[in-house]
Amino acid sequence: MAKQSVAKQVSTQKPVKSAQKTKQPTAKTTDLPIAAVVRIAKANGAERVGSDGAATLVMMAEDYIGKLANEANKLAAHAGRKTIKEEDVEMAAQNL
Repeated sequence: MAKQSVAKQVSTQKPVKSAQKTKQPTAKTTDLPIAAVVRIAKANGAERVGSDGAATLVMMAEDYIGKLANEANKLAAHAGRKTIKEEDVEMAAQNL
C-alpha cells in the first residue's frame, strides 16, 4: 500500500471575528425551588400554576421569608441571643 500525502492548506486570510453576543439580563437566581412552591400552591387549591405565576410566588415568598428572618433576628438580639428561636419567628410573624 502506498501512503498518500495530504497537503495541508494554509490560509492567508485573517479569521473572521464572530459578532459579539449582547448579554441578556439574567433572571434573579432564587434559593427556593420553583417546583416546591408550585406543590405548595397546588396543595392549597391551585389547579394549575403558570411559569410566570410560579416565579412570582417564589420571589414574593423569598421576600417574605427575608423580612420574617430579619424581624426574628431583631427579637433574638433584643433577648440577648444570636440564635433565632421558634418564639422569635412566631412573634415576628405576628408583627408582620
